[in-house]
Amino acid sequence: MPCRFVTFEGIDGSGKTSAAAAVARGMRRKGFDVVLTTEPTHTWLGNAVKRSYTEDVSPFTEAFLFMADRATHTQQILRWVSEGKLVISDRYCDSTYAYQAARLKNLRKGAMGWLMDISKPFVVEPDLTLLLDVAPRLGLQRIAPRKKKVHFENEPFLKEVRKNYLLLAKGRRFVTIDSSRNLDDVVEECLRVVLRRATGSKNPR
Repeated sequence: MPCRFVTFEGIDGSGKTSAAAAVARGMRRKGFDVVLTTEPTHTWLGNAVKRSYTEDVSPFTEAFLFMADRATHTQQILRWVSEGKLVISDRYCDSTYAYQAARLKNLRKGAMGWLMDISKPFVVEPDLTLLLDVAPRLGLQRIAPRKKKVHFENEPFLKEVRKNYLLLAKGRRFVTIDSSRNLDDVVEECLRVVLRRATGSKNPR
């Protein structure tokens, strides 16, 4: 089966948003009909998720907001895939597993497994997930110029998130990319991986 649904994951400052956009452009140049999408989505549900960043909501409330947004997003992803498009998503279910499990760590035993179980009815497994891995300290240095910070953006928390991501990345659909390098090198490697999976060729040009 051809690779039709690709997700980019990573902690804040990993460069995944820039890499996802660059890979989408590169795949279009190769002749693919590409949809670049993101989570939270640009919908009222996605806006509710973004609002939760600055509101005093419980980790459970925040997790369910993410999942509500994803349930609708998944329906759209499946439509795009059925139309023969290559869907590239900047974040998907693994972000919830990594981030929300870190938030729920002291509130819910086996938080990651619990999040996975309740997500099953409305999540489709990506064909390929690129994990852009970077040390939290470097990631935070990269996003330091941002005017607005959210509660996710601190080193102890991101260490827990990275640990969760690396645990998830043991799955077969993951390819881990060292994103401590310059963006051009990271994009080149990501594009090579996506093109190889999308074409089934070991040496795509």
